[in-house]
Amino acid sequence: MNAKKKKVLFILGSGAVAVVLAVFVFALTFDINAYRPRIETAASRATGLEVRIRGKMRLSFFPFGVSARDLHVANKEREIISVENLNLGMELMPLLNKQLKVTSCELDNPAVTIVKDDKGRYNFEGTEKKSSEGKTGAAFSLKELKLTKGAIVYLDQKTGEKTELTEINLLAKDISATDTSGAGIKGISFNGNLFCKEIRKKDLRIENVKSAVKAEKGVISLTSLTMDIFGAKAEGDATVDRSEPDAVYKIKLKISKLDFEKLVGAFGTKKVLGGKGDLYASLTMKEKGRRNLISGMDGSFSLQGDNLVIYTMDLDKALSSFETSQKFNLVDLGAFFIAGPLSTAALKGYRYGDVYNQTRGGQGVITKFVSHWKVRAGVAEASDCAFTTRHNRVALRGKLNLVNERYDNVIVALLNDKGCAKFKQSISGPFSSPKVGAVSAAESLAGPILDLFRKAKRFIQGGKCEVFYNGAVQQPHE
Repeated sequence: MNAKKKKVLFILGSGAVAVVLAVFVFALTFDINAYRPRIETAASRATGLEVRIRGKMRLSFFPFGVSARDLHVANKEREIISVENLNLGMELMPLLNKQLKVTSCELDNPAVTIVKDDKGRYNFEGTEKKSSEGKTGAAFSLKELKLTKGAIVYLDQKTGEKTELTEINLLAKDISATDTSGAGIKGISFNGNLFCKEIRKKDLRIENVKSAVKAEKGVISLTSLTMDIFGAKAEGDATVDRSEPDAVYKIKLKISKLDFEKLVGAFGTKKVLGGKGDLYASLTMKEKGRRNLISGMDGSFSLQGDNLVIYTMDLDKALSSFETSQKFNLVDLGAFFIAGPLSTAALKGYRYGDVYNQTRGGQGVITKFVSHWKVRAGVAEASDCAFTTRHNRVALRGKLNLVNERYDNVIVALLNDKGCAKFKQSISGPFSSPKVGAVSAAESLAGPILDLFRKAKRFIQGGKCEVFYNGAVQQPHE
């Protein structure tokens, strides 16, 4: 190598070293905290919320980036988001040209509180809505987003219901957004993995939720979804499709060998039923303007099990003497079919498990249990609902209007060997105060009902009869 080339390389190398040293000195001497008020003001204007950084901000060099501690985002009434620590990875050269290019984002212990008021407004919505028509949102890309030990609390002030998600971990990669102006999630795409330690709503607990996550063209998909629920492992998938103005939500879930005791206990019910069973749900909900989301629900729901234990009574003994004793309301047995995640609201007027007033003691066995429902436009219709004890068979048919929260001609029957009703009794009216004939279900559960023969239509003894049930559950051998 000649002397001239060596001199050029030396000059270039010296220049590179000088630039690196200058940047290094800049990083050591630059006080980013002096710019905190400007950063807070810019972030507040961009979000329409109050953004504050209470902790220290730091500039790091290897890798290059900015960190900030103790961030808080609030509206005029309450805090919405808090973050223990935020780390932003950035490219250095664009910053020297007064351009900001963020390559990664890491959030430690973020806590989000979402409140929906009685008028349907969320706490993160601004009081003034600015038109985005004709405007183009800024496109951006991010190599990686990491969220560690996050928490979300959702409160519906109208119903008073609260849902909590704890220890949320999310790793998303190759994040890109094309045009964010009014597009919601339509322009966002990424791939990642999600884990949530616990989802809790009243007595319902779902644990160890794991899933692969993909977002593309307004569709977020959860695949290979698993969770621990009702003492069993669940698996399935779910999607949120917001590619059109009206969103569509889909879920398929299968739970094998669930614990019936934990199932009914998850909805605030005392120990009534025990044993193992299987649950399958395939549901679609379509959003349409401001209508009730349940009104756009279609699909199917199935719950079944064998050799279940009734802890509160000997049901065979009660049913065998039903003709003469009339000690309880026959429709109370419908609670066994109705109980479950699909329609727990339908038990508002029931004191589930109070059949025979729980005063007779003893235990019973349901040898086979099937509860299949088809859902269309928010109305669940019993397609095959029946159970057998060792000596009796009981079936249910009718509809549950989940939109208007009403029983629609629900009938429970004690069957003979031909599938005809020996006794049948109906329940109708609002879930909150259902009627059994002219008698309130709540009253009948508090004591015996008289003159059941007048209310139970008729008692069939042999001969031809109108078949009430011809599903999968067969009459037990006497």
